Amino acid sequence: MNRSPKQAPIAPRLVKTKEAAEYLAISQWKLRNLVQQGLIPYIEDGGGTSPWRFDVRDLDAYIERSRRVL
Repeated sequence: MNRSPKQAPIAPRLVKTKEAAEYLAISQWKLRNLVQQGLIPYIEDGGGTSPWRFDVRDLDAYIERSRRVL
């Protein structure tokens, strides 16, 4: 597929643990805890140093569920 140089790059839908934690502005350990608590779903990759992948849509959904208003 040929793309025009003016088109923005396609953002990945799946991100590794490090990128997911950065996206949520939390540590990787906090992200792992949220996964273990069942609060954020993950996709098991099974290979490499980061066997988990996260769907950006799930990260956005977590953000929406976590919103609080005083």
